[in-house]
Amino acid sequence: MARPLLVSAFEPFGGSTTNASLEVLRRLSETEDFETLVLPVVRLEAQKPALERLGRSPQPRLYLALGEAGPDPVVRLEKVAVNWDDYALPDNGGNQPRDEAIVPGGPDAYFASIPVGPIVRSLEGRTPLPVVVSLSAGSFLCNHLAYAVSHHLAANRVCPFAFVHLPAWRSRRGGIFLDTITETVLSLIRAADRFTNPPTEG
Repeated sequence: MARPLLVSAFEPFGGSTTNASLEVLRRLSETEDFETLVLPVVRLEAQKPALERLGRSPQPRLYLALGEAGPDPVVRLEKVAVNWDDYALPDNGGNQPRDEAIVPGGPDAYFASIPVGPIVRSLEGRTPLPVVVSLSAGSFLCNHLAYAVSHHLAANRVCPFAFVHLPAWRSRRGGIFLDTITETVLSLIRAADRFTNPPTEG
């Protein structure tokens, strides 16, 4: 059985009815044969669907998690996830940890297990929005998920993984901008797949 490519997104949070990562995931699922997950924006719950899926066969050949960042029109491929929850606003469960470890006693940080630099360089000038390497996934649920999944994969080497931050999108920004984000993300996913699962000869 072929190993699927797994992509996740977050539900809306902070009183919004929209999350750019979820809107992009919906668009991708219309045309691409990716396995998808929608994750809750709740501390200690966000990673559960992802870890449950990573524990089942067939194991993904690559897992890319999508999340929403600020309004800047750039897609950020995260290099680092840190062992730190420090929420500036409550999550959807009302949790608001300040200066707490995600995994008490765990490593301070994990690096993405895909070659983020070469992937980003391969996309320069080839995507509607710039794709850049980012060194901070923040300290909210995006970083929480990235760290929790990386911690799991450090002990259970199932597949390569990285987190991707997208520009925030709301309907007032128009469908064309959402199309632009989606096209950029699709190019990034395909590049990450090529770098981590190169075709075999013969």
